[in-house]
Amino acid sequence: MTLLDHALAYASGGWAVFPLNGKIPYTPNGYKDATTDHGRIRDWWNRWPDANIGAPVPAGLIVLDVDPRNGGTVEALGDLPPTLTAWSGRGDGGRHLYFRLPDNLTEITSTRLPRGVDLKRHGHMVVPPSIHPDTGQEYWWGTGQPAAPLPEHLIELIRYQARPVYTGPRRDPTEAGAGLIATVATAPEGKRNDFLFWAAGRASTEGILDALEDDLLAAAVSAGLPESEARTAIRSARRHTQRRTA
Repeated sequence: MTLLDHALAYASGGWAVFPLNGKIPYTPNGYKDATTDHGRIRDWWNRWPDANIGAPVPAGLIVLDVDPRNGGTVEALGDLPPTLTAWSGRGDGGRHLYFRLPDNLTEITSTRLPRGVDLKRHGHMVVPPSIHPDTGQEYWWGTGQPAAPLPEHLIELIRYQARPVYTGPRRDPTEAGAGLIATVATAPEGKRNDFLFWAAGRASTEGILDALEDDLLAAAVSAGLPESEARTAIRSARRHTQRRTA
């Protein structure tokens, strides 16, 4: 079977598809152009006969994208039922795990998922038997197992929880301390851990970390840093300062 044949088979089964150049959409609107219309699909693959097959994540499903290159493992997700699984053509054990999402779970987040595991609900997936652009190997489906319901422990892990709002210091800090707290509370995404480590280190050097620790923690969590990561960053900054000044 050709990639066109597989694309038509997906469409016949109700999965909208569209063509990919490796992992990049050929069509101007990407997955929003996906269709089950056989005529349009034939036109696309006649134009790009070697195109990979992209498919939006079907309604009611989510995909957990396990990427070993970034430290992702299935074991880190706990006990999982057999479920619909697409294996990456990269050949490193990467895979896409499809699960059914409960109807009442409307707001979800990936921030508490283990390292190397991403969450896909919108956008598109590369589906078998597309060819991985780096290895030239096919993606492939595992066993014929359908998508299983998302396990309860993962439901709780991805359920969106509103961040607490930081309302200001719990005690009257020094001017320097207030500046450090404000820096952490307004840290941009991707830099929150770094800003907290720096601020905690400055506070430790100036001998005010004990007085500021609770406020630095609250500010970091309100900015979007998981509490466990914030506590680790503060402990690391304290140890680093102690070693440097010993």
